[in-house]
Amino acid sequence: MRPHAGSIEDAFLIDFRSTHRPRPGRSAMISRRLLMTFSLLVVLSASSLALADTCVECHQDPKLKVQNPKLFYYYEDFQNSVHGVAELDCVDCHGGDPKSTDMKVAHNGVLDPVAYDKVPATCGQCHGQQHDTFVTSEHYQILEDDGLAPNCVTCHGAMEMDFIFVTRVKNTCSFCHNLETGTLPGVPDQADYVLNKINIMKGYRSFVNTHAADRDQVNSLDASYQDLIARWHRFELDAVEADTKVLLGDYRKAKAQAMKDRRVR
Repeated sequence: MRPHAGSIEDAFLIDFRSTHRPRPGRSAMISRRLLMTFSLLVVLSASSLALADTCVECHQDPKLKVQNPKLFYYYEDFQNSVHGVAELDCVDCHGGDPKSTDMKVAHNGVLDPVAYDKVPATCGQCHGQQHDTFVTSEHYQILEDDGLAPNCVTCHGAMEMDFIFVTRVKNTCSFCHNLETGTLPGVPDQADYVLNKINIMKGYRSFVNTHAADRDQVNSLDASYQDLIARWHRFELDAVEADTKVLLGDYRKAKAQAMKDRRVR
């Protein structure tokens, strides 16, 4: 039976026939065979890539929705998260062996990096500046001593990780910082105030980064902004609040100048 056009068998048949006709020249034959070899390598490479991540193959399988809906929806949340959109892989945070088809081998050690007290070190692999500041905080010391303090996912979320929501942070702070415990009950409102100011600053920052003509000023302001965000993770709110007011004022001035520059152009 004649192979379907475009199949590997058809490709070999074409090559076989070409060798039993008047030879068109050695260079032409070499070119054809090189093309065939390259095509086969592409197919094999594609197959290898398709099998390279068994995490995805299993966790997006609709059967898992029935067998273990929690894990199925974890993966869906991850796909739509900041990290999923950035094309991080499961192994980047969990470890394990994404190439293994053996469930025990594939899952070896995957819970260790995301154990509650290990989360800061795992996140710190990419978010070094925030991690280095967080580990100098009182919260981190309590986390190390007895595990009864927030870690990264407490505010940022886990599989649905996203940008900070101010209300979430305020409510989270209230678990420990309230009138009943007597432990700095003013913290939730202060955190809410500071984060709202930082969110306002983000709007100015976006405009300045896009439109300001003085790129040295843009870079300087951006460095100050990144430093402020890192220092937030030490939770010294009085200092962060004071610095936020100053930097917000600088961004307002920079935006006003950028608007003048645009009118001149």
